[in-house]
Amino acid sequence: MAHRLPLPQVFLQVTVLAGILYFFNHSSNASLVEKTFTKVAGTHYGSNRLGAAWISESRPGCLLRCVLKYSSQCQSVMYNSATGLCTPGSFLQSGTFGAALAPSSTEGDLYAPSVCDTSDAFTYVTSATTSACIMASSSVSSYNAAYLYCLNLGAHLFVLRSMDKLDLLPHGQGYIIGLTDLAVEGTFVWQDTGDVITKDLKLLFFRSREPNNNGVGEDCTVVTAGTGSPSGNDLPCDFVYYKFVCERPVYS
Repeated sequence: MAHRLPLPQVFLQVTVLAGILYFFNHSSNASLVEKTFTKVAGTHYGSNRLGAAWISESRPGCLLRCVLKYSSQCQSVMYNSATGLCTPGSFLQSGTFGAALAPSSTEGDLYAPSVCDTSDAFTYVTSATTSACIMASSSVSSYNAAYLYCLNLGAHLFVLRSMDKLDLLPHGQGYIIGLTDLAVEGTFVWQDTGDVITKDLKLLFFRSREPNNNGVGEDCTVVTAGTGSPSGNDLPCDFVYYKFVCERPVYS
C-alpha cells in the first residue's frame, strides 16, 4: 500500500513547490538563479555577508535558500562542503576590497556567477583582446558620489591596465574612472587593487602636460574614449561635470 502524506502536509509541499516554480518563471531575478554558480579561485575575491549562516545539505540548496530569502541581493554564497555551513553573500568584490572580504576556512569556498551580472543596467562588453562588465551613468556626478554609487552596486569605478580596455567605454564622452592620487600627490593608483599606474601606461593615458594638479588639488581622473590620442586628465574630486562608469568583476 502506498504511503500517503496527511492532507495538510501535501498542501504545504505543493504550495512551496508552486512558489519556487513561480519564482523561477516570473521573478525578474530568474536569470540570476539560472546562472551557473562556480567556485571562485583566488584570495583576492570576496563579498559582503548578507546575514547569519545556516546549515544546508548541498550547495544548490544553499544557493536556492539564499535567493529565496534575499532575492536580488543574493549574488554569491560561501559554502563549506564538509560541514554544510552556508553563508549568504552580496556582489562579488575584487582586489583589495575582495581580499578583505574573502571567506574564512570555516566558511569554505566562494561561489558566484562567472559571467556579468547585468542587473542595474550593467552590460558585458568585449573586444578581441579584453572584456568588462560596466554601467555608464546617465547623469553627471562628483568622484566622491560616483565612488559610493558604484560601491553600493557591488562595483568599483572603471579601471584599466591597457589602452585596449579604454575602447570598451562609450566613445566621445568624458567619464570619471577609478584612478586617483588622493593618498600621495603625484602617485596615481587604481581603485580596485591600489596598484600604481605603470609609467608606460601613464604616458599613453594622460594628455600632454597632464596630470598637473592645476594648483587646486586635482586628485581624480576623467578620460574620453575613441579620441585616437591620450585623453586622460586630472580634476578635483568634488567637481560635478562628468558622467562615470562602474565596473563589476568578471572572472573565468
